[in-house]
Amino acid sequence: MRAAGGRALPAADTRADGERNMSRARVVRSQPRPGRPAGLGSLAVIIPTYNTGATVPSVLASLIASAGDLISEILVIDNASTDGTAQTVARIVAEDPAMSGKVVVTSNPRNLGYGGSIKRGLAETTGRFDLVAVLHSDDQCDAGATLLTLLSGMAEDPATDVVLASRFTRGADLERYSALRRAGNGFFNTLTRLVSGYPMSDAGTAIMVARTSVLAGLPTESLTSGYRFHPQLNLLLYGDGRLTIREVPLEWHDASLGNRFSLTVYGLRLLKMLTVFGWRRRVRRWSLADAVIAAEPPPD
Repeated sequence: MRAAGGRALPAADTRADGERNMSRARVVRSQPRPGRPAGLGSLAVIIPTYNTGATVPSVLASLIASAGDLISEILVIDNASTDGTAQTVARIVAEDPAMSGKVVVTSNPRNLGYGGSIKRGLAETTGRFDLVAVLHSDDQCDAGATLLTLLSGMAEDPATDVVLASRFTRGADLERYSALRRAGNGFFNTLTRLVSGYPMSDAGTAIMVARTSVLAGLPTESLTSGYRFHPQLNLLLYGDGRLTIREVPLEWHDASLGNRFSLTVYGLRLLKMLTVFGWRRRVRRWSLADAVIAAEPPPD
């Protein structure tokens, strides 16, 4: 496999499960200098939305103002919102020449789940762009500044395959993030490291940029369509010994729109997912992909 920018990835490990070692990705943590990295290739940004009509306009405006010249396409995937989010985005795109040739709005015919929207976005961007980024449509971070940090991380070393924004690495700013959420994330970060053996600083991060050639080789379509899509994807990434992952600090705070799901239910399901993964991967020695998928398979 050849990644964007000419870096060739080693072939996938085809040895039998009993012979395959418990490899893991090379992880680098850095605090890249703010800048405008060039020469990274074409870039698509995936933004899933669900009833975020009040916040997504500022997210798009931040991306265009800070990194518009670096972005090839912004794909907004609306997940059957009931507040007119898709219509709001279509209106502001039509009114702003800077967005009209850059932002594409796609509406799911029904609510496919958060992970379902991400999977659709990956399917529509892989093979068309060199890099793909995933950002949120709410106001938990400055979208433009965050994207520039991710891209600066990618530019630090041509061997980097994936850059993940971490809330729990040196330089991260959680001053406006609730203590309860910090404690909950800290617990699951520790549990994920114990269960998997992977040195993740933020096991649930969903803010990233990656080479599409890397993601094309992963069974993303077989992951959950729910909110635990990224914890599953991160297990696949950190468990792939061929990859180099760079973690960069993230400024993160509570969303003004409030919760979209029950944190208790999410936590219990994540606990179950990690338990199943750990048993099948570490004890039963299943392959990485099989253990991740079995931990929480997609809906029928």
